Amino acid sequence: MKKILFALALILGASFASYSSNYYVNDAAVDDLFANSTEVAFAEISNLSALDVNEGASFNQGKDPVVATLICWIVGGFGIHRHYLGTKGGMWAIYTFTCGGIFGIVTTVDFFVLIIDGIINKNIDKYTDNEKFFMWM
Repeated sequence: MKKILFALALILGASFASYSSNYYVNDAAVDDLFANSTEVAFAEISNLSALDVNEGASFNQGKDPVVATLICWIVGGFGIHRHYLGTKGGMWAIYTFTCGGIFGIVTTVDFFVLIIDGIINKNIDKYTDNEKFFMWM
């Protein structure tokens, strides 16, 4: 009990010593920022033809294959990598309730597919927004 009280006192003391009184919000600067900003219509920013994409580059909606592979390695049994890649719905539940995708087989294949196609070939377009349970088929 003494250890818990000591830990709480330590946390409380650290919160008072955080020097939060040294920070402030300059309301005039925030108001000036909003007053001088430019309003942009959604139609102007949704025009994808204006994007400058390098020739031969893969357009994978900003999904990094290395991040997808690491997520698959760490929490792939729960299907979190599929959520990162844009799979909608309850794919995480299917992975979780089948013990990591048919006892880890699907997750293992996903991991090697992401290494080969994602990291080596740098193209995970066919895996982004993929709704199938076996994303490689």
